[in-house]
Amino acid sequence: MMLLLLGFVFSISQSASAYTQDDFVHQLLSSHDFFEKERIGVQIKRIEMNGDRDHYANWGWDFGAELGRTHKNKLKHDYTSSTDYARKTTQQVRKISSDLSKKFFSNGSELTFSFDRSLPIKDEEMHDKNDYQKDKNTTEYLNDMSVSWSLPLLKNKNGIIEQKTYDMAVLDYEDEKLVLAEAKEDFIEDKMSEFIDWVAYKWKIKVIDSSLLTLLESQEYATKVSLRDTDTFARAIDKNKRLLLSFRSKLKAQNILLLGSIDTLDFANNPPTLEKNFQVNLVKNIELHSQYKVRDLMRIKLEMLKNDRYISSYKNEKMADLDFTISASRDDNKGNYTSYSKSSEIQYEAKLIFSYSLSGDIGNQVYLDKYQLKTRQLELKFNSKLNDIASSANKVDTDIKQGRVQLALIEQQLKLFKLNEEFKLYLKGDGEARFVIAEQNDYQDLLLERIAVLIDLYTDKLMYDSLLDRLLPLKL
Repeated sequence: MMLLLLGFVFSISQSASAYTQDDFVHQLLSSHDFFEKERIGVQIKRIEMNGDRDHYANWGWDFGAELGRTHKNKLKHDYTSSTDYARKTTQQVRKISSDLSKKFFSNGSELTFSFDRSLPIKDEEMHDKNDYQKDKNTTEYLNDMSVSWSLPLLKNKNGIIEQKTYDMAVLDYEDEKLVLAEAKEDFIEDKMSEFIDWVAYKWKIKVIDSSLLTLLESQEYATKVSLRDTDTFARAIDKNKRLLLSFRSKLKAQNILLLGSIDTLDFANNPPTLEKNFQVNLVKNIELHSQYKVRDLMRIKLEMLKNDRYISSYKNEKMADLDFTISASRDDNKGNYTSYSKSSEIQYEAKLIFSYSLSGDIGNQVYLDKYQLKTRQLELKFNSKLNDIASSANKVDTDIKQGRVQLALIEQQLKLFKLNEEFKLYLKGDGEARFVIAEQNDYQDLLLERIAVLIDLYTDKLMYDSLLDRLLPLKL
């Protein structure tokens, strides 16, 4: 009855659908909130990047209004004659103004529109030794309109200085995306290691179960022919049961770890599995691959780009100001009640404005020297990291190749192994219990060794892909 039950369990496990590494990784990335902090970091960097660009290239519109009244008494002494003075001067000011400006991201130029409209009213009483005067001078309007465009030709050419903040924000955003990808890959590596351990225990349990099934069947036959053989099989069965209990205990603990990552895992109907036919894609040129694919090196490259951006900005700061400006303006003025005077003036202008500090900028030179020296520091950092990655990956590459050779040898031994020969002889009454047990132990050890080598290969592959940043799927 026990044998039938074990056989039924095996048939169920064989028919269950497999849950692969790719299934696990995709579900892990889509369901786990471990990366929320990093995702928020990326969103913040994107907001900052877009904000810097919008701030630079945005239309700036300023509007102002002024309403006031001025009253003053003025006394003037002329010592060559009598006293001259004016008093009760009253002036009202009503004014609106608007300025609209925009910087162009492509070349660093700036376009400015300006409009002012004033409606001043001035009342004034005048006294001198001979006469009394009173005048009401009312200006009906005073309009000033202008447009100008300025293009930097040396300092800040193409906006190299003012655009530095945005360019740095772009590089920070790219770096933050790499940080998120690295966090995901580190997490995958940790959880995939748990996945591999689970499969290892499951495979070992299956091997022990199969061996135990044969021993139980042998013991069942031994009870009919030899009490001594029954005891011999009992000791072997007890040993396997203890080993089985140990593996099942570890598998149970591993269940908890995997469920902690994905609580919907169905170990009975959809058990995790690995391919028995081990496959790996080894990189031919690890150094070349690493320079363009490994995130740690890509982040150092971003540091280099930031450093180069600082250098270009501080170099440009040393140059003279040379701006080309074209402008046009119009002033309209309608005068007082006495003369009803009216004037209009239009002016066009094109000019080059040059200025240069003969003493230089000491602070700017300090920063330029600093970042120029840092260039070599970053090169050394990059080369050192590249050597570390290449050395580690080459070592794992060698381990994988040796492991595959070892696995092939074990596979060959398994093909040549004549399983259950002693068991069949024993059932016929021509064999001995110790030979049956030895045969099962040898085959079991060979299978367990095969599992150990295969699991080591998958562990090495995980490490290899992690070193070369190949754990994240191309499509999430």
